[in-house]
Parts: sequence; C-alpha cells; structure tokens
Amino acid sequence: MRSLILFALLGGMLQDVESQNITQTSAISFSATPVTTAIPSATVPLDTPVVGQGDYPPEQYLCDQGKNTTYCAGVLLQDVQLAGLFPDSKPTNGTLNDTIAAFNALGSNVTVGQIETFVESNFKGEGLDLEQIPIEGFVQNPAILDNISDPIYKAWTSIVNSYWTLLIRETNESSICNGNCDSSLIPLNHTVVVPGGRYHEIYYWDSRWIIEGLLKSELYDYAWNLLQNMMDFIDAYGYIPNGGRKYYLNRSQPPMFIQMLDAYVKVTGNTTILERALPLASTEMEWWATNRTFNYTSPFTNKTVLVAHYAVNNSAPRPEGYVEDYETVTGTTPALNATGKAELYSELASGAESGWDYSSRWCKQPVLNVSDNNPALRTLNIKAIIPVDLLSLLAGDHALLADMYDLHANSTNSTSSSNSTGILPPTANSTANSTSNGGSSANATYHRQQAQAFSDAVLDLCWDPVKSWFYDFNTTSNSRSNVYTPAGAWPLWQNITPSELVNNETAALNFVSGARFLLGRYSGIPSVASLLYTGLNWDFPNSWPPHLHTTIKAFETLGRLYPNASTLSNLTIPYSQVASGQLGINETALQPQPASTIGNVSLQVQEAQGKPWPLALSIEYANRYLGAAFCSWYSTGGAIEGLLTQLPLSELNATGTYTAGQSGVMFEKFNATDTDAAGGGGEYTVQVGFGWTNGVVLWAAGEYGQYLPAPTCPMIPIIEMSNNGTSSSYSNGTTVNGTGSIVNATSGNSTSSILFAGYRIPRDDWKRAVEEQ
Repeated sequence: MRSLILFALLGGMLQDVESQNITQTSAISFSATPVTTAIPSATVPLDTPVVGQGDYPPEQYLCDQGKNTTYCAGVLLQDVQLAGLFPDSKPTNGTLNDTIAAFNALGSNVTVGQIETFVESNFKGEGLDLEQIPIEGFVQNPAILDNISDPIYKAWTSIVNSYWTLLIRETNESSICNGNCDSSLIPLNHTVVVPGGRYHEIYYWDSRWIIEGLLKSELYDYAWNLLQNMMDFIDAYGYIPNGGRKYYLNRSQPPMFIQMLDAYVKVTGNTTILERALPLASTEMEWWATNRTFNYTSPFTNKTVLVAHYAVNNSAPRPEGYVEDYETVTGTTPALNATGKAELYSELASGAESGWDYSSRWCKQPVLNVSDNNPALRTLNIKAIIPVDLLSLLAGDHALLADMYDLHANSTNSTSSSNSTGILPPTANSTANSTSNGGSSANATYHRQQAQAFSDAVLDLCWDPVKSWFYDFNTTSNSRSNVYTPAGAWPLWQNITPSELVNNETAALNFVSGARFLLGRYSGIPSVASLLYTGLNWDFPNSWPPHLHTTIKAFETLGRLYPNASTLSNLTIPYSQVASGQLGINETALQPQPASTIGNVSLQVQEAQGKPWPLALSIEYANRYLGAAFCSWYSTGGAIEGLLTQLPLSELNATGTYTAGQSGVMFEKFNATDTDAAGGGGEYTVQVGFGWTNGVVLWAAGEYGQYLPAPTCPMIPIIEMSNNGTSSSYSNGTTVNGTGSIVNATSGNSTSSILFAGYRIPRDDWKRAVEEQ
C-alpha cells in the first residue's frame, strides 16, 4: 500500500506507536485522541550484539542530499532498527548534534542494551508532529443521505460521515524542529487528512479516495486544503512524493493529483483553483515524462509506443520498512553482492511507489508461501513491468488536464491567462512545443497528444482481445502478463475502450465475464486484488477500496457504451463461461470459498434484478463493498443509537479483530471470502481508520444507496426487535438469549422507531448445518 509508518520528530527511530485508539464515535463533539508511544523493549538478552554491524548501505541522496540525518539509511538508523526494540519500523526526537554525538560515543560492537538506553535518552515518540483538530463547518446531513433507502445503512453512513474528525490533522508547531533538531516531517501549510492507523501523515494516492469522500461529505474547504498541499509539494519538489516525510522524497505514487483536481472542480464548480493548479499539474506530468517514461517497440504491431513504469533510484532499505527490507535482501542464498543488493532495494522501493507493496503481479515467479513473504519479494521485477493501471492513469491525466485548460480558458475568456508561466513540458516528441508556448490552446493540444500516445500503448501492449482483458506488459519476457488483477479495469475507468467492445454487447459481456464469475464464487468483495494466495499484501484474499471504486467506474463506462443494455436472468456465471484464459488460473487452482463464512449472505440481491447488466453489476459490487465495511464495523463493536444494538461483548471477537473499548472500526482492506473480517497478509498488520475506506463508503452509498437492501452479515443475522428492545423475542418469532437492550447502543444517530439487534451464529454451528444439508 503505502510504505508505512513514519519517522517522527527528530531523528528517525523506529518506534512502534500503538495506532491511535480509533474508537469510532458519531458525535461531532471533539475530543482529541492521544498518541500512545510504545516503550522500547528488547526481545533478546541486552548483551546481544546488534546484527548487521559493518554491513551498511551507501548514502542516499534523498536524505538531505546525503548529509548526516537520523531518519535515513545509515549506521545510526540501521543499528537502532536492527536492535529489534519495536515490533514496527518507526522514529523520534532530540537535537541532531547531541544525538549523533551520543551515538558515536557508543563505539563499535554495540549491543541491544546500549541501543535501548540510547533510544530512551535521545528520542521522542513518533506521531507528535501533527495534531488532531476538530472539523470546522461539519455537515451533519449531507445530501447523499437522502439517496440511501435502508435505515441501517443511512444511519451508518451518517456515522462514517463523522469519522473525518478522527483523521484531520495540522502541523504541531510546538513539536517541530526549529533548526536544532532532525525532523523527517515535511511541514505543510494546510490542513491534512491522514489515512489512519500507522499512517500519521498525508499519503499521495490514498488522497484520491479521501477527497472523493470529502466531496460527498460536502467538506469542500478540506478538499481545497488537500489540493493546496499537493500543489505545495509540486512547488517544492517538482512532483508529489509518496507521503509527507523526507525519506519519501526518492519516489512518488500513482499520479492522482489531476484526478483529484478534476473531481473537485466538477463537484464544486470552483474553477479559481485552476489558475495555480494547471501549470503545477503540467509540471508533475513533466516529472513523470522525464523520470518514468521511455519508448518501447511493440512485439504485436512493431510500433514504437510511449510507456511508463515505476523505477526508484534507491540502494538501501526503506526507512519506514528498514527491518523488513534488510532481512529480505540479506537473507538470500547465495548472498547478493553490492550490486545485487542495490538492485533489490531499488525493486522494493519501486513496489512502494506503485502503491501495491507487494503483489504477485510484480514477481518473476509467484511464490505461494503465505507464512514468509521474502522468497517472493526476492523475485521482484517491477521496473521491467509496464503497468496497465499506470499507463491508463497517465492517459486519463493528460486528457483531463487538456479539458481543464479549455475550461479555464473559457472561464476567463482568455487563451493565455491559464498559462502565465509558459509551462509546456519540453518533451522531444511533442509537436505542441513547435506551437505558441503561451496559450491554453497549445497546452490542451499537447496534453491530448500525450493522452492519445498513452492510450495507444495501453491498447497495443496491454489489451488481449482473446482473453478480453487488460494485463501488464513484461519487458523481460517481451509479452503480456497472465496475472488477472483489478488493474485491468483501469483503462475503461479512464475511457480507453478497445474497438472490440464497441457495438458488440457480447464482447462487452466477455470483458466482465471474470467479474461475474467472481461475484458468484466468493461471498465478499469480488474485486479481489489477485487470485493467487501468496501471503503478499495485495494478493488473495484481500479486496481493497480503490479497486471497488475503479471496477464500478469501468462498469459505468460500459453502461454509457450500452445505454440500452440487456437484462440478465442471472448475473453470476460458471467458470466455463469466462472468456478463455482471462483469469489466468485453472478453476481447480482457485482458492475455495469456505462454507463456514458464507452464512446467510446472498450472492445476488433482488434490487439488481431487472436492471441493465452494467448497472446490475455496479449495484452488486457496491452492495458487497458496503456489506464488508459495515459487517466488519459491526463485528468490532459498532452500534447505532436508537436503531441497532451493539453485539454482546462475548461475541465481538469472533473474527479476532476486536479490541476492548472499540465501538466499530473501518479497516483498510477486506477479505473476499469473509464479509465479517478484515484482510491480512503483508509486512504489517491490517490498519484501521481508514481514509480511503471511508471515502469509498460515502461514494458508493451516495451513488448506489437507493438500490441497496438491508445489510446482511454472514454469521450475524440482524433482526427487527419487538417490545422496544427490552425482550429477546424478535418480530419474526425467533428467540435469542443474551442479545442485550437497545439502550446499550453507544454510537450513531437515528430518528427511526424501528429497532434492530444482531446475534452471532458460531461458525462451527453454521458449518455443521451446511454439511447436514
């Protein structure tokens, strides 16, 4: 996802800070959640020598141009990280000169105990350089709530709408270094919305779906601030880094700024932001053109096409994942030489730049080892891969940017004011540079040419007309990948449509055949990150909020192509009806759907029946997503005052994700086979918060809420109560013991007189019932 946690104040130590206690509350009265910093604690005898001494990486240019810092790869950071004092990789505080002097005084052959004492004496807790602040101008009842039919979903969406107060931050000036210490924070001038959990600062591509939610919540000022922060990054660096820490300055993330800008302008109608934004957006595109693009000759058409890849200049462990990277690189057999180490460190950082850190789509050879990620990570081949989603995004960025240049020219009644800085990217192949360098018209023409060039590359290299899907292109093998991922939906999201899908509804149905099969195969969100169960963060069974959004957007594109699309008696299909080879895996090799986690989930809902199939698929996918987000929230203590009781405490930890004191959490990812549970795998535990999850909930509820049935949680029937919640006798005649009274509900607002309560069916009991049937 994003690379994690951050070096906090002065110097980068790795401190495991317990995630801020995200006890969700619907009340908008503000109470800042304190940051809890873990105490450094050795897990081996204190006289144990720190591993890795003498095997240090070269200086990295991103760390203050190679100067001595405590938060970037070097002797100090490595010794502290590899001492194993914290379960996560993180950092801290103290004056730089004093901290370096204290470390140097330790001498050579340092022990874990010496490092523990050093950390306690010289570093402060991570996460203190940004502070939580209350929402200003909160909209209690945004218009999207009027679009939601089901009372539980409507009240729950209102609660999610209030969660922004948990994620809004601003720079804590009292904790920022004033020239006498070493801070990894990139101070920003505007309010920040963070993802949540261990992600205590702004992250680039997360912000795409955060702004989607802010716009649905009608928090337009915060969306404005988010965009201003992104523009400040471009002003300072010429691009937008992975996140708001200095150790992220050697990489970016999927270029979403133009997408965010376009969404803001379309929702608010405020074009004044374009005066500043347009030249900066062009600057960002220039950075990608200069640093991440190249020409490639297609083996299919023999044409030279413009392509892009993720490729980070890095030869050291990522500071925010130091221990993990070090163990991956130094644990190889046979051992890597200096060149080999640098190359693998570069691949690891490139994976972080992709946002998909990490997935089997990046591996030379997927390794199905769910208990150890390292064998797969040692085969990373990211820089040699032309990602279909990156190409599509760049095509869409340039197309939107061209449109916004036209919009700004029209709004100012001038063809020159939007380009007062004369910013035309100096791309050698651009014919736009031969035209006037001063007008919006020339800029729009240039960006449309770039959009077309990237679109042509997508259709040439990535579109497989036989399999009817888009795939990454691998320059090592000079062929398309056969790994099926939701990235293949991005071209349609960005309006790149193969000619085969135009005026041929059968071909369009072939394109969604894999999606239809997965809808019937698994009970959770069908836009699963991949179908390979490797244990990596972005592989099966994990389903991520961005993929749900982009997959539905692809369905919407097909809906525009076929406004009179047919209705289907059954949206789900068997494996035999999937386009040949599309899924890249035999049916027998697919992971099963456990009967014990399907419960009472319906694989198709009545509300989608009789609708044109692109709309029906969108409804089904939105229903699965909102079901996963709601049910995992309810499974971790969620309740809605006056409407839905909290589950009894004895039943709250059935999925292993409940923590005492929670009242419902929003996870960063979900499990495609278990609607009640969070996702898992990867180099860090599943996070809660969570910015992009909240954003996609608000988007999906706003767009498809009128079609959604009541939430159906697999092992937690939710039943209307009789006797005003004071009895365990339900209106359908079912009697359940120990449900609890509705007055114990702790969060949410509702004016409904209908009362609901849930109860958990033990999974073993359900499994036995299924087997008996």
